[in-house]
Amino acid sequence: MPQAESVQSDRKSLMAVVQSVLAGQSLRWPLVLPLGLAFGAAAYMTLPMEPGWRTLLAAPVVFAVAAYITRNRFVAVSMLCTLCLWFACGALAGKTRTTLVAAPVLAEQIGSVRIEGVVAEIDASDHSRRLRIAVRAIEDLTPQRTPKFVRISYRPAIDFAPGRPVACRAILSPPPRPVVPGDYVFNRDAWFDRLGAVGFAVGRCEPLATPMARNVLERVELWVAAVRRKIAAHVFSASGAAGGGMSAAMLAGDRSYLTPDDSEALRLSGLAHLLSISGLHMALAGGIFFFLIRLLWPLCEPLALRAPAVQVAAAGAIIACTLYFVISGGQVSTQRAYVMALVGFGAKLFDRPALSLRSVAVAMTVVVLLQPEAVVTPGFQMSFAASAALIALYEFWFWPTTDQPEGRGVISRVGGWIAGAAATSITASLAAMPFALHHFNRAAVFSVAANLAISPIISFWTTPAAAAAAVAAPFGLQDVFLGLLGKSLGIVLAIARYSARLSPSLDLPRLGAAALVWASLAIAAFFIFRGRGRSLAAAPAAVAIVLWLSGPQPAAYIATDGSVYARTQTGWVVLKDWRRFNGLDPLLIGDDVGPANCPGKGVACRLALKHGEIEIVPAPTTNDPSRASPAAEEQTKPLAPKPCPSQSVLRFTPSSGRQALAIDPCAYAEAGAVIETGLSGPHIRAGLSQTGRPWGQPVRQR
Repeated sequence: MPQAESVQSDRKSLMAVVQSVLAGQSLRWPLVLPLGLAFGAAAYMTLPMEPGWRTLLAAPVVFAVAAYITRNRFVAVSMLCTLCLWFACGALAGKTRTTLVAAPVLAEQIGSVRIEGVVAEIDASDHSRRLRIAVRAIEDLTPQRTPKFVRISYRPAIDFAPGRPVACRAILSPPPRPVVPGDYVFNRDAWFDRLGAVGFAVGRCEPLATPMARNVLERVELWVAAVRRKIAAHVFSASGAAGGGMSAAMLAGDRSYLTPDDSEALRLSGLAHLLSISGLHMALAGGIFFFLIRLLWPLCEPLALRAPAVQVAAAGAIIACTLYFVISGGQVSTQRAYVMALVGFGAKLFDRPALSLRSVAVAMTVVVLLQPEAVVTPGFQMSFAASAALIALYEFWFWPTTDQPEGRGVISRVGGWIAGAAATSITASLAAMPFALHHFNRAAVFSVAANLAISPIISFWTTPAAAAAAVAAPFGLQDVFLGLLGKSLGIVLAIARYSARLSPSLDLPRLGAAALVWASLAIAAFFIFRGRGRSLAAAPAAVAIVLWLSGPQPAAYIATDGSVYARTQTGWVVLKDWRRFNGLDPLLIGDDVGPANCPGKGVACRLALKHGEIEIVPAPTTNDPSRASPAAEEQTKPLAPKPCPSQSVLRFTPSSGRQALAIDPCAYAEAGAVIETGLSGPHIRAGLSQTGRPWGQPVRQR
């Protein structure tokens, strides 16, 4: 009987939670609505076809009317309609942004051609030199077909800065589409950056003497880029070789001085968040001026009697954050931190309390409305998830400390600081882990230990040195403090390298798109519900875990040029029998892709894979029924615009002993495909082609 009463009590408790949620009592609506915007923008960005204006304009009106009609009698229905309204507004924001940034995109490869323009950005390191050029004219192209920006690889030494008019000869191609399904969608990002072509320079670029800025706004943009580059160069030089690259990345947002090995070490150790100009950097930029003005303002009696020190300090902090935002380049994490800083200092300016989690909601709303394309990027997802998780942690644990006794001992204080640092690292890592598993197929195992190790360095060495450099910069005395900053970051890089070497290479399943959606819903539910309503987040979290652990895993990929990437026991290899041209390797499977141990040219070959076996089966004619399985023919028709270079087919046999799968890679050489193994056996899933979108272009050929 007691057990039955307990079960009945649990059911009543669950029903009470559900009723409170349906009544809107357990929901934080200021957090729900920006999430609806974000999901709507993400849905728009991932559609295979471009939706029309009529649908996107009519949907918000319909949902707004439905929410108004049902607001009194059907509260739950009204809440759902309101959420759908914001979802539709997010999709409409994506459509509007897509139209506003429209610029010509190169339709086919051309070159070598003369390009005249202004250097807008330089990305130069030991292994890579790339120029982003604001184009004025391209040989053999009419003004209507000329891209606004192009990006070219550049081998010679760079002896000019952003803002310099140049003339270059280059071979240009359209921005490449994803190589395999789920790969990085470069052409979509290029569309929103107005990058109409990519390529490589032939010879050196010649500086031009004629100023080529079209208007005042562009002149200001080029001037800011030049100033940013000069600041980064000076910071790198003054900070020293050990930590100069990281110093330039943290202070000026310029990562070109950071070596690829250091970038990889920071990523593998879970310390790459230090490179993104975010909350730490923005708080440093605004906090320095806030406390300095707050301290010095009362010393001048006439000023102190006319304006309160707190409001003046808040206004000064807002100005400092704005200048830092302009100089830093304005990435997504920087936008989020900037808006949150404006909300926090704005609250001080108007003598109101800061809004905590609502500041995240305000920042998300602003970013989604201004840059809806950022919603599908890992930077947006990981930044907002980690920020919301940390603010929630500090709300529930650290901020309500008024009842703690004063005069705690040193051991108690040190223990509290260590516990806080560990909790911060664990919380941020867990919040960002689903997105890291989806986008990068890996998680930093030693991230908690690495973040704990660098916490005292960042808190007691790096931050004071950076603050002192900012204060001393107007007097020309910043180099000493920049040297200290570089030494501290050199130690941070050493810790990152050591952590990366110790971090084991775990073979984790890839988190698919469906599992990521459910994980995102679980994270969102934890923040938007109050009290016991947070228990509802367990359901989508459980679904995400089940899909992650039991979902199909990729055994091989068919690229958009016909190449086949197969996963062996030692890594990924590529079979080029069906490659129609020299394509690009996918970023999804990592940088280390080796050639398959096969003769090629249609010769029979067999490879042992991680999840089975793959075999090249020569076929003498295209009418051979073994060239494609019925399932493959039903899913996709051959779309190859060129004759298939090989008559061979691919036969995949899973390790589970199920029936083999025969595939014609040429049939999938337009949108790509993935060969997966799961509980139901092997199957092939064709990619979704976005050729119907404005950024959909032919596959890059070179």
